[in-house]
Amino acid sequence: MQCYKIKLTLDSPLPLEEGRRKRREIDENTIDHIDININELNEKYHEKACVFIYHNTNKVLDFCMIINDKSSVDDFMNEITEVCDISGKYNFEEITVTAFERCKHISNYSDFTFERDILSPYGLELLTESYRDPPKENLSGIYSLSDIKKHAVYGLYADSFLPELERITMPSNPKNVYGHPVHYIVKSSCTDEICDRLISQLYKHGRLRSKRYLTFGKREFHRHNSFDEYFKTAIGCTIVISLHGLTDTPDDYKKADILSDSLFDSVKKYKRDTLVIFAADNSNDAIEKILANRLPEMTFIGIDERFAMNDEAKKILHAYCREDKIRADKGLLSAVATDTKYSSKDLKQMYDTWFTNALKTKVYPQYSQFKKNSLLNKDTTPEGSAYSKLKEMIGLENVKTVIDQAVTYSKMQKLLADRGMPNAKRSMHMVFTGAPGTAKTTVARLFARILKDNGVLSVGDLVECGRSDLVGKYVGWTAVQVKEMFKKAKGSVLFIDEAYSLVDDKSGMYGDEAINTIVQEMENNREDMIVIFAGYPDEMRTFIERNPGLRSRISFYVDFENYSVTELYEITKLIAKNNGYKLSADVEETLMPIFKRAINSDDFGNGRFARKLVEHAQLAQAVRLSKYKSIESLTGDDIITLCAEDFSSENTDMNKIEKVQTHCIGFNKAV
Repeated sequence: MQCYKIKLTLDSPLPLEEGRRKRREIDENTIDHIDININELNEKYHEKACVFIYHNTNKVLDFCMIINDKSSVDDFMNEITEVCDISGKYNFEEITVTAFERCKHISNYSDFTFERDILSPYGLELLTESYRDPPKENLSGIYSLSDIKKHAVYGLYADSFLPELERITMPSNPKNVYGHPVHYIVKSSCTDEICDRLISQLYKHGRLRSKRYLTFGKREFHRHNSFDEYFKTAIGCTIVISLHGLTDTPDDYKKADILSDSLFDSVKKYKRDTLVIFAADNSNDAIEKILANRLPEMTFIGIDERFAMNDEAKKILHAYCREDKIRADKGLLSAVATDTKYSSKDLKQMYDTWFTNALKTKVYPQYSQFKKNSLLNKDTTPEGSAYSKLKEMIGLENVKTVIDQAVTYSKMQKLLADRGMPNAKRSMHMVFTGAPGTAKTTVARLFARILKDNGVLSVGDLVECGRSDLVGKYVGWTAVQVKEMFKKAKGSVLFIDEAYSLVDDKSGMYGDEAINTIVQEMENNREDMIVIFAGYPDEMRTFIERNPGLRSRISFYVDFENYSVTELYEITKLIAKNNGYKLSADVEETLMPIFKRAINSDDFGNGRFARKLVEHAQLAQAVRLSKYKSIESLTGDDIITLCAEDFSSENTDMNKIEKVQTHCIGFNKAV
């Protein structure tokens, strides 16, 4: 389906008469004559073509036209001028369906009318009504041959594109026979630009009837179960299937529900009439195999971007400089690291950032004092009150080191991006392993706030969940619940506690569905969200091994070790202080044997144990003080001091304390 705007300049102006407002208007008989004949033509070509006048003067008529078969604008306009008894010169341009819809609304102000029902067979609402979440719609641009070749060289895809360009420019025989001998797989960091230029050349050389193309991405695929209706609107046009972000294995596509049976059925059905381009990242090694298995009857031409390294990367930067008539300097060329792969997008970003600064230092040196952007002077050290609290926590030295590395890495990636360096950002998803009471939840909460304070996450909350929040009761509920939880945690940290509970005894159960959906959502939300899985070490190893895609998306493994005897004593002092108490000098001698015995027990609770210890000591102190002969004689120091007697095994009932399970907590050093 193609849409056009046509401007007809009449040889003879339409006759005028004096209207009801005493101004000259087009003769009503003439309007009726044109309206009747155009509507009869629309009925004649029902579902094949239709036309209406959306704006007019007595000298110029502006038409909108849809053609849904192999007719041409010239054929239809010749018939219109003949049956309407008008003549003149016309020019036309192809437009999008969205632009066509705007003209339809403008037609309300035209002197001419048309039966709007004639448009119902064309499915315009599929592409114009926002609630349908329609695919993106574009018209390819107009490019010179030299521009296309230059872009192919700069884009690092000339080796595969230029031979296909030669095949496209060969004359077709016979003419006016439409069909697609091949379709395309474009793998690049700049697929939008490549697809646009490819479509423009196919249209220019008669391989396509339309410059219009629709682009489906992950967002659109998740909203649509059937694609037939969209392929029908794209007859004579192109559909681009964007698979960016899915680069690992064929199973990833199935999990993401992108390459569905419905899509492949539509591709097969319309393969002669609708060109299909699969667009993917240049690191995608799976798409060719998938298409060979699912569409063996179709032929795909690959257009692949390769990577540039060392001298070749510098050569491209030099070419950009020559184009802008500016000399490359050491600052630009030194940005190319030895034996490092760069995509065309990396190199363009690197050059653009350098050129912006070069304008201020080379071309207009009077602005050289403003050379440095304030962002480039920022320290990569983590900052903020949450970071200070993390550093003050007792023990956890290994944990603090890993958190430091993660935050510093994220900040450095931002600075490199600001300087035009490649920003191949890795995911920041983590696994926290450790026994109960080792402050996993507290560290996760502080980590979320640290990332917010340092501009890595936009919200910085901690969203906690477990199996019951992720696994649905019925078939089809689990994926929905997982996606809702990820939506809730957008811009924050999603903390999945006891993640190993998702592992069912049998494969393919609801837990596996939850894990598969989690893997998919981790990839979809890697830019502004971090997932932390927490649990016991052995069980978490089983959980991670359950899904290879999960293992590949974990960047940091953080082991929370049990607290030492000394650390437990420091934690106990802090908890007592936070509760308004202090410990007497003889408490340490009493507690050390208790801690030594506790850490060797099977169900040792770490910080939880220390908290319950203090709570029991508070009860014991209350009983002890109540036995004083005179309550009035108690000093303030007596009331707030916990002594060794309060921590005796008789008063604290150690066996019960060691088995108590409460919420995870964190512990800061006493000030």
